[in-house]
Amino acid sequence: MADSSQHADQNILLEILVKQEFCEIVSDALWACGAQAVEVLDDVNQSIVRTHLGNDPLGQWESYVEQFGNADNRLKDWPVRLFAQNTDVANTWREFAKTTVVESVALIPQWKSDEFDYSDSSLLPIFIEPYGSFGMGDHPTTRATLTLALQHLQDFDDAPSILDIGCGSGVLSVALTKKFNGVAHGIDLAATAIEASNFNAQLNGVEVSFTCQQGGLECISGTYSHVLANILAPVLLEGSVAIGGAVEENGYLFLSGFTDSREKDIVKCYEKLGFRYINEIEIDGWLAISLQRVSEHLLAQ
Repeated sequence: MADSSQHADQNILLEILVKQEFCEIVSDALWACGAQAVEVLDDVNQSIVRTHLGNDPLGQWESYVEQFGNADNRLKDWPVRLFAQNTDVANTWREFAKTTVVESVALIPQWKSDEFDYSDSSLLPIFIEPYGSFGMGDHPTTRATLTLALQHLQDFDDAPSILDIGCGSGVLSVALTKKFNGVAHGIDLAATAIEASNFNAQLNGVEVSFTCQQGGLECISGTYSHVLANILAPVLLEGSVAIGGAVEENGYLFLSGFTDSREKDIVKCYEKLGFRYINEIEIDGWLAISLQRVSEHLLAQ
């Protein structure tokens, strides 16, 4: 097994070897784990799913599998290896990064801030540094979740309290905190995600209103007016009591990271926990749904 410390001039990628029919499942897991992009290479008898996961890709993947492997036992079985890529090649994506506009928010790569048209007062600029491995806000699940949250919060009278589960680079919680003068807390399994989120909170001037910590659903404490969980469907289902329990009475929940094939199961699961379905949005085959907590009758069990 390669050691990333031995390749100071190289970018260390994580590769997972799977049968072709499992590529989508592995890709979804890597997106949830914090991947900026996922590459699939077809070999003779198998496929290679490759991505960048920060400075310790193997450790980050192993932490994810330890946390969520019970939701899909196959995550523990697929062979994993490291691949060293020249840093200059790895960073070429930055040249082509673009601003992503979601409703009234512009998600701007912080190294391209001088290219943004600040004369457009209808857009709130949010500057993002993904630290190489976390999202710029252009992934369909992020855009869908942010769209639903922005549409809802524009009619919300009070300053929101936000929990961002699987916060990544903090795109969602930083944008909503700045837009609506709220407070937010993020959790993520990856140490690099916490570093990126704190950096982006400071970059956008909301560091006083934003906190985050490394860990999984066991880190959740207290309740919030708005909870965001842009993670995989098995985790949304297996962790539904913890996720739903973080929403205060009459509060709102935004779930994403799944396709329409899992929507009925997820909605049914949370309805049993006292939530009612409100709305959904689909972007490029990915869904985000909004729900409201209306009863505590099962959340205490």
